[in-house]
Amino acid sequence: MIVFAAVSSLLAVGRHRDFRTHRNDLGNMVQVVDNTAHGRFLEMTGSDGHQISRLGAHVDPILALFALPWLVWPDPAMLLVAQAVIVALAAWPTYRLGLRALGDPMAAAGCAAAALLYPPLQFAVLDEFHPVTLAIPLLLFAFVALEEDRRWLAVPFLVLAALCKEEIPLVIALLGVYFAVRKRQRWPLLITAAAAAYFLVAVGLIVPHFNDAPSEFIERYSGGEPGLRSLAWGLATHPWRLFTSLFGPTGLAYTVKLLWPYGFTSLASPLTFLVSLPELLINTLSSKPQQHSIAYHYVAGEVPFVIAAMVLGLRRIAGAVGRRAKPDRPASASTPSEDLRFASPAAGRPSSTTPQRLGRLLAGLVVLVALVATFTVGPLSGARPGWGRALTPAHRAVIAEALTMVPADASVSADNALGAHLSARERITTFPLLSDADYVVLDSQGRYGPWRARELKKLRRDEHYRLVFDREGVLVFKRVS
Repeated sequence: MIVFAAVSSLLAVGRHRDFRTHRNDLGNMVQVVDNTAHGRFLEMTGSDGHQISRLGAHVDPILALFALPWLVWPDPAMLLVAQAVIVALAAWPTYRLGLRALGDPMAAAGCAAAALLYPPLQFAVLDEFHPVTLAIPLLLFAFVALEEDRRWLAVPFLVLAALCKEEIPLVIALLGVYFAVRKRQRWPLLITAAAAAYFLVAVGLIVPHFNDAPSEFIERYSGGEPGLRSLAWGLATHPWRLFTSLFGPTGLAYTVKLLWPYGFTSLASPLTFLVSLPELLINTLSSKPQQHSIAYHYVAGEVPFVIAAMVLGLRRIAGAVGRRAKPDRPASASTPSEDLRFASPAAGRPSSTTPQRLGRLLAGLVVLVALVATFTVGPLSGARPGWGRALTPAHRAVIAEALTMVPADASVSADNALGAHLSARERITTFPLLSDADYVVLDSQGRYGPWRARELKKLRRDEHYRLVFDREGVLVFKRVS
């Protein structure tokens, strides 16, 4: 966990210092946290230049919890480091689940290592900062607490996970059904009811209340028609879309990308993997192409259950192999020893199905496959498109000098490439929207220059703004009237 947190923090902060983070989305989170820390609860600047509540875009109020550490360390790096540290904790519940399932600390440690070597998890951590990514360890902690029948310990983790994004309650609702079936008890259905109710309130009431419009989340699935009702009607009248989204080329390719980094062992515990079904449908049904990739934060609702299914799948595979290896030996005749110990599927006590050495071997193989995936399709392989080119040290120095010219209390219009570094203020818009900003800061070279050529010409002719900095294509305009 320490190694993962340190490496992820260095990579994430390094990308930010190299100006490869953006106004959308790191800058949005920075502005919300900064405004909350200064008494403007969850306030941000909308795409039209007006001040709105973050709840009008996404219901992720867990952002407010970062306001206090922001007062101590008011830097976007704080959010990036905090995200890396929190997600690194996912190894701990994975270890507990592995110890319970396989009955061996070494095999459990292998499962924990595999969790942090999982490429979708790594992509989520390095995809700037998103509250939904924090749901990965929270859902794993809740899963293990429910597995251990510590239901009250699961409650705070479930509540915090639900506050990470409006769609996470759908996953939590199915998690309640899963444990109702698994435990053969009815009380987990209370989790399902509470989570489903919160989802309907978040998407159907909270977002429209703060946005005066339906959730953008809904519009990705309803063919542009507004409202939750249109989405429900569309799914009811076209149920085949659910099937084709999962088993069509896009859905199958996406599922394979989720499963192969663990050698498809998650399929050995299919019901556990199916807890991620709501997020699978959300991503495959979406009209947004980024949701069809494992290289973004949209995988956050699926990752915990792919990991949990991998651990429980190893138990099932080892049990099946163990029974086939010794078919003639009755279960009552087995005696645990240093080289042959077993784990109970229900309570972690010795059983006659999962030998210790076999558990270690399987966990080691999963770690090996995850390592191969990390260096072939993970973020370290450079497989993620759109992360931008590295800037030269000289150009970074020019940008840093330009940013020092902007007062902390000034309103700003900036291009998307520089916005994350200027968002710790009450108002900021994305160029070419000016909204009477006090300063306009642009990097006219590279990624965004060609898109903004016409707007930049208009700005140069605008008598309300004066160019006060111009070096290597980095421009700073100041409002003069």
